[in-house]
Amino acid sequence: MRYVIAAYFTLIGIVATLPAYAANVENVADFSCVGCNVIFLDIDLLRADSLRPGPSRTGVTPNIDKFFRDSIYFEDTSSSSGVTAISNTATLTAREGHFTYYFLRKTFVDVPPQMPEKYLAFYGKFPTIAETLAKAGYDTINANHGWYAGKQMLLNRGFATYWGTGEPNSSQNEPAKVIRKTTELIRGKVNSTTPFFLLMRSEDLRGIPYRYPVNRKRLIDPKVAYLKGDSTFVEVRYQLTREGKLREGYSSTELAKWMSAKTLSEYKALARSLYSQQLLFVDEELGKLFDALTEGHLLEKTIVVLYANHGDGLYDNGVPNHGVSYQSCVSVPLMILHPKVKKRLVISTPIQLIDLVPTIFDFLGTLPPSGVDSKSLQDELRGTGFRSNAIYGVDKESQYVRLGKLKLIVWADRSKELYDLSVDPSEETNVADQNPQAVATMESLLAEHSMEQIGKAAAMLKRYRLEKGISD
Repeated sequence: MRYVIAAYFTLIGIVATLPAYAANVENVADFSCVGCNVIFLDIDLLRADSLRPGPSRTGVTPNIDKFFRDSIYFEDTSSSSGVTAISNTATLTAREGHFTYYFLRKTFVDVPPQMPEKYLAFYGKFPTIAETLAKAGYDTINANHGWYAGKQMLLNRGFATYWGTGEPNSSQNEPAKVIRKTTELIRGKVNSTTPFFLLMRSEDLRGIPYRYPVNRKRLIDPKVAYLKGDSTFVEVRYQLTREGKLREGYSSTELAKWMSAKTLSEYKALARSLYSQQLLFVDEELGKLFDALTEGHLLEKTIVVLYANHGDGLYDNGVPNHGVSYQSCVSVPLMILHPKVKKRLVISTPIQLIDLVPTIFDFLGTLPPSGVDSKSLQDELRGTGFRSNAIYGVDKESQYVRLGKLKLIVWADRSKELYDLSVDPSEETNVADQNPQAVATMESLLAEHSMEQIGKAAAMLKRYRLEKGISD
């Protein structure tokens, strides 16, 4: 392994230059779609391997497969974070994860997230895609499910129509309600002559009993599930039941199995089974949404994007939930159904999810706001370019950097994990100790990048405080 990694670093010259990956681009020279509608379908917790062909696939999604059969498929997409607030804000503003995390941490009061009024104007410096398209004459619509992704995080900015809050006990949190509402909104746009941007965010994959391990890291003993002590079983029972009755879709047999599970492999098998069932339910509801697009003859003038702001652990690396830098959490699906693409295009180049919004602006012929940290993927689509920069991400307890298929995770306690994803996509073998030079080089890149982004965010916040006379 160390020779493979050493050879790779020799190839890239330690300057984060990534190799080109060929795309099967056929008969698509022009991806422009001026005046087209745009629909973002963000399925929270949807893992990349849920849709990726192969034996490791974690989901059955016949409607998604059929609808996106002839789409642009980015098979190696990384989110800026496994944390909802960071990843959503970074994606919709095309800002880098470290930059986003810093200003969120400095301006919000956590749990529940609250924005002090004195900072409201600060967020106007980071326009969302909705704000930019609204200025370009688009009708903007948001159907949101989730506390950390909607108006609580000021991500309702730019939307003329905003539906959903994600507040606890809200009727809007009922299963599939946001998908059904989006289907209704789409049917209402069939005869519209004004182009529209619609963002739907579903949390319907969250209704299953996943829990963080105590330290959100790999288990020392791979045979024992590392959970939150005795309270875990109370939490699991609450998740699977409602007012003493089993939730729809969960059998008493499954509940009994979950309560009696003892080993990591048992938890993992049950979690994947429940996840697959929930995903099939989401797929069925999305099928009705896809029918609305087809029956309304909207696909000739609409770009439809399916993605996830982050994935879910499913007990890979001992992580039941999300919020960490492992691939299970930051490797996400990204598919774009484009009116001009008649045959699937597979893009293998490693890319960042924050590149999505600039790419959409490129399709529409809309200038992006100044200061964005990402770039359009047009060169990758045409097979004429490749990424010349590393990929970075951050969450509350770890951060990561990728150079091609090499990935370094650095934890808050300074422990490090190095993986070669080309031979170890599940990140099962940490080769950091065998490759100290590679670790040192990548850690240096990560530190330099994070300091640059945090410094930029800190300077902007300092200027704002001076302008507004804010002392803290």
